[in-house]
Amino acid sequence: MKRPAVLWLSLLTILTLLTACTSGPDLKGQPFFTPPAESSPNQATLYFYRTAASIGAGVAPTIKIDGTAVSSLPSGGYFKVTLPAGTHTIESTSPPFISGKVSKRFDLAVENGKVYFIADQVSDSDFKDGQTLDGVDEASFGLMPFYFRYALVPTEEALRAIKWCQRVPVGGK
Repeated sequence: MKRPAVLWLSLLTILTLLTACTSGPDLKGQPFFTPPAESSPNQATLYFYRTAASIGAGVAPTIKIDGTAVSSLPSGGYFKVTLPAGTHTIESTSPPFISGKVSKRFDLAVENGKVYFIADQVSDSDFKDGQTLDGVDEASFGLMPFYFRYALVPTEEALRAIKWCQRVPVGGK
């Protein structure tokens, strides 16, 4: 085989493998979000969600709480955790083939009996709503700028967005 053909075949193989790796857990057949019944009076309830996105849709970051991996967060997915009251460190780590590094880290103080909605968000305009938890990252794709962040979203706003998200299957790390 000639060298250019080998290079193209290698590139095609790598791209195929990366596509399979980047997709995150399969949400096919998973239920869509339904509003929470009630939170436990002895714990805080946190919903992490990520609406379907066109930029970075194939990347599913791993969410860690207090150093323990909880779940991955694919585009169009959500998961729920309960935590005791107090301040918890939340990290978002990119998949290992991209960098495997913590890309976002923030502390969140929670209270027993309360429900929190944390969104992984991307926008083509800078965020000015005061909901940012970890700072805003900016990247350009082509000539278009995009802004990335985690946000603590008010319940009414979150319920409008999360209703289109599907539950991340157990073990979706």
